[in-house]
Formats: sequence, C-alpha cells, structure tokens
Amino acid sequence: FIYILQLLPQYKVAANWTEETNQILGEHWNYLVALNEKGLIKLVGRTDLSIDNDENRGIAVFEAPSAEAATAIMNNDPCIKKSVMTGVLHPFRLAICGGEVI
Repeated sequence: FIYILQLLPQYKVAANWTEETNQILGEHWNYLVALNEKGLIKLVGRTDLSIDNDENRGIAVFEAPSAEAATAIMNNDPCIKKSVMTGVLHPFRLAICGGEVI
C-alpha cells in the first residue's frame, strides 16, 4: 500500500507552524520509524518542494495484510489524527526497488 500525505492549507504557511505543530511532526516521524522497525515500511519520503507549494507531498510505502489494516495504519499517523495533514491510501506494488526487479 501507499499513502500520500499533504499538508492542510493552513500549514502551507510557515508562520502558522507552532511548537505543537512541530511536536506532532516529531510524533509522525517516530510513528514511521516504529513501523520501519516492525518491518512494515518499505519507503518513506517527500517531495523536495517548499511547504507552500501545492504539489508538496509525502509518501509512505508499506505492507499491510488488508485494506482495512492499511487504512488503520494511515489513520493512526499522528499528522493525520491531529489534522496537520490529509492522507489518501492506494493499493501499491513495488516493481523495482534498490536496483532490484521485484
């Protein structure tokens, strides 16, 4: 599965970021690291665009046993739970990773 993250409009303005927003972003990072340590995460990253760019996105490619489990993983991301970002889930299959055809 893959979920695509996007900042809510108010967080596309740097002046609107607070200490709480930064704390939530830290929780988001720790959540993804924990999923990686469990072997679920395959790839995490973001576009290298400024936060005010409407094309700015983050992605998480991960494994889950079902669409319901994948939805739960996405919805438990602190940035989604605490309304800093939205997430859209898609079924996804890696084809080439690290130079290896899968």
